[in-house]
Amino acid sequence: MPEIITFDIISDSLSHGRELEFGYRGKQYSVTNSGGDWHFCCDSDGNTVTLCHIDDFDALVHKVSCQLIDGVTIAEIFDRQLYDAGTVYIL
Repeated sequence: MPEIITFDIISDSLSHGRELEFGYRGKQYSVTNSGGDWHFCCDSDGNTVTLCHIDDFDALVHKVSCQLIDGVTIAEIFDRQLYDAGTVYIL
């Protein structure tokens, strides 16, 4: 049985500077850092949003938790286990 990944696990990982990849409804998403900032990207269509400065982990966790995908927050996606099975990678 695969491990259940909740948003608490995601927020803890992000607050320690780890990056995230996951799938939702057949599209791939990522939260990564580059150029001194954190970014949220839909890797499937190339849309990217700059979230915050690389050192602002509180803002990062907050902005990721509130980020909407098709009207659903990332926090809800993880807490309700709506992510595509086998696609979550914490780097």
